Amino acid sequence: MANCPHCGRKLHLYDWKPECPGCGTNLNYYDANQRLLDESEKAEIEHTLFQPKIDRAKAAYAGSPFAVIRIILTLLPAGALFLPLLEAPGHQLNAIGAFNKLRELGFDAVLGNMLHNPVCLAAGLLLVSAAMIIVSLVLILMSLGKHGKIRVPITYGVLFLCAVGAAAAAYVWTKQPVGVFEGDPAPARLGPGAYLFVALLFVLLAYNIFLLKKGIPVKYTQCLIGGLPSEEYFRYVDEGMPKSQIQRKMLLALARMEDEQERELEKEGAETHA
Repeated sequence: MANCPHCGRKLHLYDWKPECPGCGTNLNYYDANQRLLDESEKAEIEHTLFQPKIDRAKAAYAGSPFAVIRIILTLLPAGALFLPLLEAPGHQLNAIGAFNKLRELGFDAVLGNMLHNPVCLAAGLLLVSAAMIIVSLVLILMSLGKHGKIRVPITYGVLFLCAVGAAAAAYVWTKQPVGVFEGDPAPARLGPGAYLFVALLFVLLAYNIFLLKKGIPVKYTQCLIGGLPSEEYFRYVDEGMPKSQIQRKMLLALARMEDEQERELEKEGAETHA
């Protein structure tokens, strides 16, 4: 049960009509303008709070030439994986070849023997580092956020350490007198792709640390709440201004905006007919 917002009469379950039996007020449309204003204000506040995240994400990806360079540096290590990672007489192995051989052997067997077999350890770390390149591209969107200064060095630091670990484990294997898999020639040595992959990830880590110190400029979008600039609206709220007074200011601001639009339309019309 509830009360009529106009006269305060208690409404019962059998009061099924939209009109209050006491004062006849239509409950569906009572104070509709105020409710509409409140809902519009709430929606604009939510937009104002979310818009800075979009602005930071756009700046992180293409806000400056430094941000574009980061995208390029993030993609370059993936290209190094197509170069030979291991070389043996008459035989080369890149990331695609390694992936195919791992699939033949079984990923479960490789992951289960990572701690006992340097070959499996190198393969597992290589897969993790390759996957984290894709993850890092997604996390760039949040690099200018609240936790960016912690997230960025951790992400790229783990990515670099996985690549170093994979290269180190592969190097340990190259000292063994057997091939990686049955039928592979031995001995083998690290190929240029392995060195380039590690070097590019080190450059990527260093560049991201450089960006954290330098910073990327963010152009924030001006948001309006009921015609008021968002910073002005939140200042009124922080000052404890009554809601009714804030909404009066909002209505005045909207009226000014409407007047300005009408003057612009009249000006455009006059220029068209001139």
